[in-house]
Amino acid sequence: MGQNILDLLRREHAKVLAELDELQRKGISDRAELFNQMKNNLLPHMAGEERVFYPRLEEQGLHELVAVSREEHKAIRELIDRLNNISIAREEEWVRAVPELREAMRSHVSREEKLVFPEARQKIDDAHLLHIGGRFEEAKGKAHLRPLR
Repeated sequence: MGQNILDLLRREHAKVLAELDELQRKGISDRAELFNQMKNNLLPHMAGEERVFYPRLEEQGLHELVAVSREEHKAIRELIDRLNNISIAREEEWVRAVPELREAMRSHVSREEKLVFPEARQKIDDAHLLHIGGRFEEAKGKAHLRPLR
């Protein structure tokens, strides 16, 4: 049986935030690998939200909440692109740039979990939340990842 979309998203949010915490540290020998791992978790997550979760929220009339979430995703992708263009060897610059991505992600997660999720729980019954969770996992599997470094 599938999992509730809200539970799936919470778990993935926590995982990506923990990965970003790790990337902020200096002296990490496997920074490129960790960065790619974080992107391989975050980018399909955002694609799944945009393809499955957000349209369902819009069907429930939550257009403004979804519009803000989509804008936050756009900003997060731009920050990832910026980090993609900084050489891992330039550690000082890299370590300065990661907190901006982490803060954008933390703010997005906080907003979703405090504002969007309660609205979703109120407007979508448990059976549909489970169904959306299964469709979310499928959408993530079909997400086209950006090339790794």
